[in-house]
Amino acid sequence: MAHVYLSYSRQDTDFIDLIEADLNERGHPVWRDTSNIRAHESWNEAIQNALCNAYAIVVAYSSHAAQSNWVAQEIQYAQENQIPIVLLVLEPCEVPDSVRDAPVIDFVNVQTSGGLAQLRYYRHALSRLVKTLDDLYPVRVCLMNLQAKDDIVREEAARQLGNLGDEIAVEALIQALGDPDVDVRFAAAEALGKLGSRTAVKPLIRVLEQDEEDPDVRAVAAVSLGAIGDSSAIQPLIRQLNHPDRFVRSDVALALGKLKANAGVTALIHLMRNDPIYDVRQAATHALCMIGGPLAERALRRAGVDCAELENNN
Repeated sequence: MAHVYLSYSRQDTDFIDLIEADLNERGHPVWRDTSNIRAHESWNEAIQNALCNAYAIVVAYSSHAAQSNWVAQEIQYAQENQIPIVLLVLEPCEVPDSVRDAPVIDFVNVQTSGGLAQLRYYRHALSRLVKTLDDLYPVRVCLMNLQAKDDIVREEAARQLGNLGDEIAVEALIQALGDPDVDVRFAAAEALGKLGSRTAVKPLIRVLEQDEEDPDVRAVAAVSLGAIGDSSAIQPLIRQLNHPDRFVRSDVALALGKLKANAGVTALIHLMRNDPIYDVRQAATHALCMIGGPLAERALRRAGVDCAELENNN
C-alpha cells in the first residue's frame, strides 16, 4: 500500500509522533521504522520495501538529522528513485544543496514558541504539509471525494482515479459500482478498465449481468472487461450478445474481439449477418477480424470484408 515514509533522527521522536498521528488522521497513511516492521522482516528489508512503496518521503530536518547517516541514505534513495521529498525544518540549520528544490515546511516557530501561539503555528504548518502531500499524491484526494455527498464530485473522483492509474484505488472503485447514482457507477466501471486489475473482473461481470442495471453501465463494463483481458469474462460476454440495447451488443462484441474469444465466433457471425443495427454489425465484423481463425475468416470473405481495409478506415 502506498504511504508517506518518515525520515528522522531518534532525537526528534516526540515531534514525529505528532506528525505520524496527524497525517494518519488526515488520510495520508504513514510508514515509520518504530511501528511498521513486521515480525518476519529484517530491518534493512523493511526499510527497502517501505521506501519502494512511498509516494513521498517526509524528512524532519534538524541538527540531529543533519548528522544522521540513515537520513542521508534515505534522501539519496529518494533522489535516485525520483520519490518526492518534503522537508520539515525543525530548527534553524543549513539545508543540503541536494534538497534545496524540495518543498519546505517551516516548523521552527512551533519548536520555539509555546501556548496558543505554538498550537497556531503547528496547525498552520500541518495544513501546508497536508496540502503539499495532496498535490504530490492526488489519488488520496480522489479517494476521499469518492465518499462525498455530491453525485458530481463522486463521478469526477472516479474518473480521475482511472486516469491517475494507481491500483490502490481498485477496491474503492469496486465499491462505487454499487453507488446509487448511475453516472458514478458508469465512471467507476470505466475507471476499473483503465486500471486493468484482474481483481475487478468478477465485480464487472456482476454489473454486466444485472438485468436491472442501466444499459450504459453494462456496456462500459463490457468495454472494461475487454481492456482487462481476462478470459473468464468470455462466456458472460457471449451471453450478452442478444441484449436488447444496441450499445451493449456493440461493446460486448468488441470486447470479445479484444479477448480473441474463439468461443464467440459463431455468435459474432450471426450478429454480423443479422443484427438490425449497422453499428452492431460493424462491431461484430471488427471483432471477427481481431479474433481471426478459419471460421471467422471464411465468414468475412463471404461477406466481402477486407479486414486490412476495415482497419485503415477507422
